[in-house]
Parts: sequence; C-alpha cells; structure tokens
Amino acid sequence: MYRLILRWAYIAILTVFAFHDTLIRSVQTVTGGGMGGYVFLVPVAGVLAAIGLARRHRTELPIHDRQTDVIVGVMGLVFSLLIHAVLLQRYSLYYNLLRLDLVALWMFVASASVALFGLRPMIRFAWVWCLLFMIFPLPYYIMVFLLGGNKIAGGVGTMIIAGVAIGIAVGRDFTRGVYGSLGGWALGLTILGGMAVFTPNAPLVVYQYVPPLVAICVVGTGMFLFSRRGEPKRLLDRKVEPVAAKQIWSAVPLVLVIAVGLSLVRLPQVGFAPPLHVDNLRFDAPLTMPSGWHVADIETYDWVNRLYGGDATLVRQKVVADSGDPRFDKFARPRTLMVDTVTTNRPYSLSIYPARMLYHLEGARTSEIKPVSLSFGVQAGMFTVVDDSLLVTWDRIQWTWTNGSTSQRILIIAVDNHEDTAHFPEPTGDLTATLNSMFTVLFRGNAALLDSAPEFKDERLLIEFANALVRAQLEPLGVNP
Repeated sequence: MYRLILRWAYIAILTVFAFHDTLIRSVQTVTGGGMGGYVFLVPVAGVLAAIGLARRHRTELPIHDRQTDVIVGVMGLVFSLLIHAVLLQRYSLYYNLLRLDLVALWMFVASASVALFGLRPMIRFAWVWCLLFMIFPLPYYIMVFLLGGNKIAGGVGTMIIAGVAIGIAVGRDFTRGVYGSLGGWALGLTILGGMAVFTPNAPLVVYQYVPPLVAICVVGTGMFLFSRRGEPKRLLDRKVEPVAAKQIWSAVPLVLVIAVGLSLVRLPQVGFAPPLHVDNLRFDAPLTMPSGWHVADIETYDWVNRLYGGDATLVRQKVVADSGDPRFDKFARPRTLMVDTVTTNRPYSLSIYPARMLYHLEGARTSEIKPVSLSFGVQAGMFTVVDDSLLVTWDRIQWTWTNGSTSQRILIIAVDNHEDTAHFPEPTGDLTATLNSMFTVLFRGNAALLDSAPEFKDERLLIEFANALVRAQLEPLGVNP
C-alpha cells in the first residue's frame, strides 16, 4: 500500500506543480460562475468510480517487463507537452471554450500512471480514464447550449458524468451497470427538479455539483449494501495485489523533467483588456447614441441566453450618421455602423464565447488585436475581419464594462463598402462555422485564418464614434473622464 500511496502522491504533487496556472484558472471559473466550473466534479466522480472498480478481483497476470510501459509513457508525456506548449497557443482565441490545458493535464496524469504503475493497471481502469476525459469541456458546452444554456441545463450536463460514473462503479456486469446508471439518473433529475422549484436562485455550481454527487454516493452505496446483504460490509473485500511494475527508477526523473517543462508554459491571453468597472452603470435600455447619429433599426436576439445564460440579450442597433463627412467617404455619404451589445448576468461567459462565435464567419481571416485607449479610461481592442468570398473587410472595435453583477460587451462594426446595401455579418449563433474554423486551425495552423497585414480603413471613424458613444453613456452618470 505504501508504494501505491507514494507513487500517487508523486503524480499528484507534480501535476499541481506543472499545471498550477490551469488549476488557478479553473478555480476562477468556479468563483466567477462559469459553466466550466464543473471540471472539479470529474476527478471526484472518477475516484468514486475507481473505488467500485477496485473492489473487483484482479484476473490478469502481473507483467514485469517495463519496455512497453516506458515507451507508451514517454509518448504520452511528450504528447501532453506538445498539447500544452503548441496546440494551446494555436487556439488562444478559444482558450476558455476548449481548455486544452485540461486535456494536457489528463494526458500527463494518464501517461505518468503508465510509467509508474504499468500499462496493465491502466487498461484495467480504462473506463475510469475515459470518464476522466470528460474534463474536456467542449462537448459539455455544446450539450448545455442545446439544452437551453440555463442552470438546469448545466445540472443535466453533469448528470451525464454521474450516470457514467455509477455505471462503472457498480457494473460487475452490463445489466447491473445499466440499472445503476438509470437509478442515478432518476435520483439526480429528481433532485434537480426539486432545486428548480424550491431553490431557483441557487448558484450555478450548486446545480452542477449537488445532484450528481448525491446520486453517485446514494446509488453506489445502496447497491453495495444490497449486494452484500447478510455478509460482512468491507470497502475492499479482496487481497491487495502487489504492484507489478517495480522497476520505476528510470521513469521517475522522466516524469519530473516533463513536469518542469509543462510548468514553464504560460497560458494564452486573448488580447482584450479587462472590463471597466462602473458602479452605477445601467443595462436596462439600449445604448444611447451620441449626437450626430441616429438609430435606423434595432433588433434583439434572445437566443444568446443559450451561450451567456439567464436573461442575456444581444441588441443590434443600426446607426447612421445624420450627415456625411468627406474624411470617411470621398462622396460625403452618411456612414452606417452596426453596434452589437451583449448583456449578461454571467460575466465569465463573455470570456468563454468570443464575439466571433455569434456570426457565421467560416473561413474569414482575422487580424491581431490592436489596443485602443478611449475616453473615461475604457480600454478597447480593434481588429479587422476579411471575408475573401464576399470581398469585403470589416473593421471592428470592442470593449467590455461591468457594474459588478452584470457585464456588457460592445462591438462596433464598419464595412469598407459604403453603399446602403453593404453586407454586415449577421448574428446567427451557428456553432458549426466556429467548429469548422477550429479544424482549419488544427490542420493548417493560425496563418490560415490570420490577416497578417491588416489595413484599418475606418480606424479614425470607429475611434471617434466609440469615444462619443462612451461619453453618451457615462456623462449622464456623473463619471469623471
């Protein structure tokens, strides 16, 4: 037992050391109310499932040949380093959506287990390792999106983890595993329904953790006691077999070296400045347009609550200049801009789903973010989007502000075609374009979707309008410039 404890302690310490930034970000997700806060449920469910699996008698012969273990372990450890150091940086824009650092963490722990325990024990607990891969959040986000994006959807998503964990823990045979999983689903969904009725204002993390954990513990314990009725109740009723892989000294420094390399990797930054905090900022009405501009059309998209939760809204205001300006159009035609405003009571969700995801921009090339300082201390980011199929370029400026409980992301779009019929990207909420763009980046690299030589044709127009828009919102509140 002491060998098992020492090896797992070694893996745990190196994992915390190698992925300390990842764990801090995950804690921030929980405290920030993000959907991704479910990730700490996965290792807990994995441990509970492993306890049930460990009670079964070991049938395979111990293998003492370490060559295969070392080869597989080395390949997995190197792959975890490549995911963390290379692939993670490719998807910097979608970092909070994909959390590939958590995938690298899973790969590191699994590969270190192969190196220190052997491949046979790894295979014996294969279903547990598959369960632990649910730490990859993208499938969970898609499921929550399809279910409505609210707290109940978040709880149903975590019940999938609980159902799989119960099936693994009690599944001495397929039928028993199915019955256990169905029992867990029934109990968890009952608890979730009760919470929706009696505690509708409970935090998201409560919806994500309480039903699945109660279901796993109650159903697992109940089936254990039922199967052991009339017999002694012992947690482990079989002999603890010795660790087959005894010669691990060559693997110990290898795992340490990879852990040091992983610890040196810095998590990517999206590039946008943190939100401006304004205590008395109000979000109960559309943005007030500055003088010299009028709203020609306004449209509200409620489907964004699937992404940003609760009462989130997307308001599109089509604004037109009252008069033309030869600085921005050689024929002095009045310019048209689109102002898209996302308001949410779940501020952390704005970092999970970037603005690009709201539009069908498959194949469009985006430039690097250019920092812009606006009035009243607002820090914005400007970038271009080039659509080669439509032969148009959109210049965009974006910033976020908050009053502490509610946040608002403002995106102003200008198009280089100044005709009245000029095409602006339409909010669609179609995730397929985003997924296709991710695969393009995976196989072709960032250069495939990067505008490496951007030309900001409407930079001056956007900055002047953005400053005026900020002033129109904050001056009535008495905020000092």
